Amino acid sequence: MGSYAHMMEEKEQNQKLIRATLAVSAPTLLSRIFGLLRDMIQANYMGTGRGMDAFTIAYTIPNLLRRLTGEGAMTAAFIPVFTQQKREKSRDELWKFAHYFFFDLTVIMALITVLGVVFAPVLVKLISIGFKDVAGKWDLTITLTRFMFPYIFLISLAALAMAILNSFRKFFVPAFTPVLFNLSIITLAGIFAGKAKEPSYVFAAGVVVGGIFQLAFQLPFLWRHGMRFKPMLSFTHPGVRKVWKLLVPGIFGAGLYQINYAISRIIASFLEEGSVSSLYYAARVQELTLGLFTIALSIALLPTFSDQAAKQDINGMKKTLVYSFKLIFLVTLPAMVGLLLLNRPIIQVLFQRGEFNEQSTAMSTSCLFFFALGIPFISGVRIMAPAFYSLKDIKTPVIVASFIMGLYILLSILLMSQLRVGGIALALSISSVFNFLALFYLLERKIGHIHKKSISISAFKSAISAAGMGAVVWYFVKHFDFEQMVFSQKLGILAAAISIGIVVYLVLNLLFSHEDLKSLKNVFSRDKILKK
Repeated sequence: MGSYAHMMEEKEQNQKLIRATLAVSAPTLLSRIFGLLRDMIQANYMGTGRGMDAFTIAYTIPNLLRRLTGEGAMTAAFIPVFTQQKREKSRDELWKFAHYFFFDLTVIMALITVLGVVFAPVLVKLISIGFKDVAGKWDLTITLTRFMFPYIFLISLAALAMAILNSFRKFFVPAFTPVLFNLSIITLAGIFAGKAKEPSYVFAAGVVVGGIFQLAFQLPFLWRHGMRFKPMLSFTHPGVRKVWKLLVPGIFGAGLYQINYAISRIIASFLEEGSVSSLYYAARVQELTLGLFTIALSIALLPTFSDQAAKQDINGMKKTLVYSFKLIFLVTLPAMVGLLLLNRPIIQVLFQRGEFNEQSTAMSTSCLFFFALGIPFISGVRIMAPAFYSLKDIKTPVIVASFIMGLYILLSILLMSQLRVGGIALALSISSVFNFLALFYLLERKIGHIHKKSISISAFKSAISAAGMGAVVWYFVKHFDFEQMVFSQKLGILAAAISIGIVVYLVLNLLFSHEDLKSLKNVFSRDKILKK
């Protein structure tokens, strides 16, 4: 009887995890759609030319911090501490801690913003050394960097608001804020970009306006939960000190992939014009796959792991981890195969118009092909990271990150001599494989045996189904001369290929009796779980 009850509890936990993931995935899907529309507009007005290269580099610093805080270090450091405070402290003490950290962060980020604006030339010199020989590009990059630096202040506070709401298992509202960000840029571009002598200024303004909306939208929901925004400062509060102790090294450990991606732009600035922009466009397509499920699942996992860690339920954590790995491979393996086969049609349909020409497509396609190879491993790392952070272990990911970063830089230098900008993308994928293997080994040493056989069987079924899907999709697209088609025809064939791939993949998984696909099928029905 006890075993049956435990099994029902585990299933209910998995269902809650999936529902939380879907609560993030739904607005994330909307955000990614608007994000792609934003990128299509950018491609139309700026292509992979001087303005786009300058905008991409200028956006690197605030965007990197957005990635580290919104999807990495901020939530990783804050949620475990906040969860512990909820269990051990009174409501008044909990919100006092939240107020202290909110306004401490406000002061620090305001100072960083001012310093960033003042020292923008130094920052640009560090991250775009290769631009110095291109007339006007360096000056434009400096101006755009100064213009967008306030976004760092806004998005850091927005990320903290997200962490607090996630701690209360509120996922939809924080996940919706990127929609507002993308809509801000799209709106300003639609009104002003066509008339502007330098469209990059319009897109930079959209970034700042979008940051304002991302923060402002969450404030009423924080108020509803008890946040009163009373100015309070304390850098010595025990909870605040714990968060900072986790946050500072966590910026390096939690955001290794994003830091490496920022480094990739620095390295790409030494290559031919358009290399930096090509990495950006390819990464945006890759992020669509990661954002729809992987990032959503990692966001949902951190509160779950933190709660299990607070209860010292290591066995429950391991079961949740195994279940999450199965889901990740179920989703990312077909996505990887799809991008490997359809990378060129995808780039052409999304971006090839206006200033985005055939050369831009060729460079971006090369990057996307090599990026695709790393998707399952990047996703696996994102699943393991919350487990380390929930245990308040930042040291292990940081140590691994330091070695992986060195490996990535070495591989980039070696591979780009032959593959140009595609070599930088390949280096990022290869380093992600080593990062995944190292973290898995160290996590298993930390929490004990992880049921690898169960993960492997599930991943094998997903891989075979993905391979079968790939064969059918390849056979379908080879009958069409994509290069000679007009846009509407390309869009129709691409949509048909993706639809056929999804159907074939689902059918093959059902033939394999893939249990994890069945768990997704039943996700909307609690009754089905309880009746078993």
